[in-house]
Amino acid sequence: MTPTPLSADGLMPVRAPSGHRPRLDALSRAGLAEFGGLFASAPDVTARDFARLDGDVTMRSFPGSGERVLGPVMSRPSYFWVAKSFRHVAGGIALGHNAFRLLGGMRALNFVATVGDSVIDGRPAVLFDYDDPRAGSRRPARRIYDELREIEPDLWLGPSYFLARGKRFPMGWFALDASVPFDGPA
Repeated sequence: MTPTPLSADGLMPVRAPSGHRPRLDALSRAGLAEFGGLFASAPDVTARDFARLDGDVTMRSFPGSGERVLGPVMSRPSYFWVAKSFRHVAGGIALGHNAFRLLGGMRALNFVATVGDSVIDGRPAVLFDYDDPRAGSRRPARRIYDELREIEPDLWLGPSYFLARGKRFPMGWFALDASVPFDGPA
């Protein structure tokens, strides 16, 4: 696989995903109560599945608390958190970051992603390590932990946690839809 090209300073411009996101809209309507079952029933992630997560992939967040207030705001196409980006390197590892529509577009919250055993059920999932030294994240971002499984072709769903005092505290869920095209600059 050819790694996703990056500019000399390691950052790509942030692009805006299309506002047409029917599968992410359907997940928003399904609600948080459905997400645990969808994640649990998804097939085990393989290295081949993981390799398809490449470049910018449109994202939607689903808050764990304050869903009534935050949910409608986060489901808007104009919401500031637009994507996760992956660049595969050797050994089944992807370096990545989150893309935001802030200040004309910025990339932050770096992570190292691999396929490994889920802390939730022990089955293979994509694991996001924000504390890996290769990510170069700063606190408090280093306390984030995410997992992801493909629930439909090119539609991924997973929980997000905040790590503190040796425990994982649920923050909510997020989904990535690799079928959503990008329209242009953020």
